[in-house]
Amino acid sequence: MGNKYTEEFKREALRVCEQHGVRTTSEKLGIPIKTLYLWQRIERLGQQGKHLKGLKPGETAEEGFKRLERENDELREANHILKKAMGFLAGR
Repeated sequence: MGNKYTEEFKREALRVCEQHGVRTTSEKLGIPIKTLYLWQRIERLGQQGKHLKGLKPGETAEEGFKRLERENDELREANHILKKAMGFLAGR
């Protein structure tokens, strides 16, 4: 998975976030707010982010977070479907 942004650009964007806020930085630089929050989370973890529990071998912290976000979305959808099915079965 190739990085769209350089590490230097990410650091500069985070510096701008500190000064002007995430929403303003997102609008000025054209970076999705979700991406900026992800970068902030990874930055807060510092070097720990490279050795997080639950990462797959060779997976970066950013890739791991994105994978976990996708898994969370899938689980939310599965829960929604199960709730609908329980409501249907309870109505019988």
